[in-house]
Amino acid sequence: MSERQRILVVDDQQEILDLTTMVLGGAGYDVLTASSGGEALSHVGREPIDLVLLDINMPEMDGWETLRLLRADEELEQLPVVMFSVKGEVSDKVHSLKEGASGYITKPFVVDELVARVRGVLGEIDGADSRSTEPGEVR
Repeated sequence: MSERQRILVVDDQQEILDLTTMVLGGAGYDVLTASSGGEALSHVGREPIDLVLLDINMPEMDGWETLRLLRADEELEQLPVVMFSVKGEVSDKVHSLKEGASGYITKPFVVDELVARVRGVLGEIDGADSRSTEPGEVR
């Protein structure tokens, strides 16, 4: 990567924000964090973001509503958004794709899988299946 790509991680749990920042920062990305959907919308409205990792279960504005608002904005509708949740049901994964998400990562996650999925969505690796939804766990 010549210019570091910027990823916005949105989660209401500080431990998840810290771990994800460490993993993705170590993989060469600039990582911004937000603890709510409203804060996420503020970030994407004022600075360039290449990908959003978006938790589903958050107080006030959940990930589904945040995703809908991103998709309703003509300037942001193509921004890759990967849902990032402890919800591992197939119905949640299918729903996220129907709502316009670029992928789905189940928490807890496997570090290598998180990085590979992010790279796949950003088009950095050939043959990456960013829509694969196998659950994993942090090692």
